[in-house]
Amino acid sequence: MALDVTGGDGAAGTLEFAHMVLQVGDIEASKHFYLDLLGMTPRPAIPLADGRPVVPFKQGIALTSGNPGKPPQIDHMAFRVNDVRTIAGRLSAENVKFFRELHDGVLGLTIYVADPDGNKIELFQQDAKLADSHRTRSQR
Repeated sequence: MALDVTGGDGAAGTLEFAHMVLQVGDIEASKHFYLDLLGMTPRPAIPLADGRPVVPFKQGIALTSGNPGKPPQIDHMAFRVNDVRTIAGRLSAENVKFFRELHDGVLGLTIYVADPDGNKIELFQQDAKLADSHRTRSQR
């Protein structure tokens, strides 16, 4: 998301979020979570300077092996999705920990789950409401 932060005076400023590299305890478990369960799109890897493996995604995050920070350095990551109900079902079937089940959040129909390292992940479907899912099911 590009943003004009120059204020019109040409001053230097941050333009946009580029990426975040998460250190994870089990790169294969995390790859399964982000790729298979959340449906992220992989992109070609550019090796890290120190030689650690990296698994990057087009959505702006990348995974690398390491010792995840304790205590966590971030509160949560949020991703806009196109079908939060289906993703919630997929996560539940894999016994992923839910911090909060489907609910009407500020940004839309929302869930909060834990990734394999316990990072809190918010997934929201913009312009969707919890009542929509009940109405859709009863109309079938």
